[in-house]
Amino acid sequence: YDNTYCFVFRSAGDEIAEVTEYLDTQLVGRAFGVPVGQDALLRAMDLNMWEMFRDIIRLGRGGELVERDGFTMGASPHGTFFHNMVMIRDAVDVGTLLDAVRAYYVRPGRPFSIWTRPHADAALDAALAARGFLPAVSMPAMALLGDPGTRCDPPGLEIRAVTDDRGRQDYLEVTAEAYAVYQQPPEMADDTFAALESVCAPHLQGFVGYLAGAPVAAAAVYVTHGVAGIGWVGTVSAHRGKRYAEACTWAAVREGFRRGGRFASLQASPMGRPVYERMGFITPSEYRVLVGTL
Repeated sequence: YDNTYCFVFRSAGDEIAEVTEYLDTQLVGRAFGVPVGQDALLRAMDLNMWEMFRDIIRLGRGGELVERDGFTMGASPHGTFFHNMVMIRDAVDVGTLLDAVRAYYVRPGRPFSIWTRPHADAALDAALAARGFLPAVSMPAMALLGDPGTRCDPPGLEIRAVTDDRGRQDYLEVTAEAYAVYQQPPEMADDTFAALESVCAPHLQGFVGYLAGAPVAAAAVYVTHGVAGIGWVGTVSAHRGKRYAEACTWAAVREGFRRGGRFASLQASPMGRPVYERMGFITPSEYRVLVGTL
């Protein structure tokens, strides 16, 4: 690996105010195995996202998964429409899809959503829109193509990898409080992180940030298909805006790279997107969460 760099320094008075680094990103991709071309990048991101959400459901208490040709349906006992998702993996007939949704979600009275991808599901999007399905939320599909070496060390914050049940409980508490802003019921966090393997396994690792011994932030990485998928990033409400979640995200990203991830990927929340953009994530696509009635 032999790159060429250009550093541009901007000074203000007697101090350096900003440094911008330019380099050959295509060389980075070739050297570190980042997929060449947007189609390959998005395919790897899709594969990682589906597997991450499968893990969240199957490692949680009472989660159910049903695999069909072209799509996966998942449900959790306390899942909202967001958590009970239909993940579209391939071309699928809209009638076949909606028949399965009626049987799995509508008849048992479960809330649900259908997740589509603008880069692969345009025809299905149009067919669902014609049947009254509308986007409830769109999540940026973001990728970090390499480790820029950025340091984020908020004063007083100690980051620990979750390795025991006490750490699991701390992770659960942070997530339950942090995601309440998105109307996630606390029971959902209890179910999702009921077992240690939900935050500590050969392919996934959770991290908790502590301030004076109290858990205040968290993030996790799910390494599949050569991608370090980042999930469950959050900060308790009293400590937002202090870069604690960003520091935990860097810990998760770098652990993902250490475990074989070629690049990092995530689905951003409205609060998280500016943070990830500052970290260097790009946004090659998005995931649409569609809701409707049947």
